[in-house]
Amino acid sequence: MKITLTGKQVDIGDRLRKHVEEAIENSVNKYFNAPISSIVAFSKEGEDFSVEVTVRPAKNMILKGSGTAADPYSAFDNANEHIATRLRRNKNKLNDHKGKLGLAELAYQAVLPLHETEEELDVDVDAPLTIAETDANIPVCTVSQAVMHMDLMNECALMFRNSANNHISMVYRRKDGNIGWVEPKADN
Repeated sequence: MKITLTGKQVDIGDRLRKHVEEAIENSVNKYFNAPISSIVAFSKEGEDFSVEVTVRPAKNMILKGSGTAADPYSAFDNANEHIATRLRRNKNKLNDHKGKLGLAELAYQAVLPLHETEEELDVDVDAPLTIAETDANIPVCTVSQAVMHMDLMNECALMFRNSANNHISMVYRRKDGNIGWVEPKADN
């Protein structure tokens, strides 16, 4: 697995690098056989260190976790614990749905492919809004499968083709934590 470490106002020494690589390898390999890559970004925010971990345990599957603490090791351990929990839950969801669907990798189809090279971007809050256009694979699935995909991707909304009626539909997470479902009206 390729592991990339970046530091914004943080010096990543050999000892921290070794700690991160071993911990990420152990966490991801516990649940997925051939993980693809991981990106660990350290940053300093005031007195605390913040760490964001992005893991690609399988093709088109992306999981993110973050942690904050007074030192970089504790911040990373918090983020890695978050990632390990997400990996375990998502692997269990895939296994639960495998028996029902017959396809454990159905969840991988719903995630947009990640570009091979990721760069840290500086965001200018005063810049005008830019809308990016991207190609997307819209999965054909049931509403419950779409909710599972949305949870696996840790997204707030997912567009899908409903297998019951072949219409484009959308599920989304509401502010109150419940799931909303948008189904288009049939044309008369």
